[in-house]
Amino acid sequence: MDKTSRTQRAIATNGLPLKIQTQWTENSYTDQDEYGNITTVDVNGWLVRINGKKYPRQLGEDGIDWTYRYTTKDRRKAIENALQEARLTIW
Repeated sequence: MDKTSRTQRAIATNGLPLKIQTQWTENSYTDQDEYGNITTVDVNGWLVRINGKKYPRQLGEDGIDWTYRYTTKDRRKAIENALQEARLTIW
């Protein structure tokens, strides 16, 4: 499993040049509920940027929740998921 950042370039079928960056991340987030109980959640997976825009883009209560990741071990599948979410296809 590759845990380094990688960049690749592609052309979308609509002619838009794409710069696709991937990075495997391993993060821990803490959350405190209304009673003061703190929980820790480990989030491991791929963060994909297409032309600088982060994916996955999951909406939470306060806007986009950046804690989500593509949890597949396959980097290519994470890119496919991000392209699908961005509604882009490449040649």
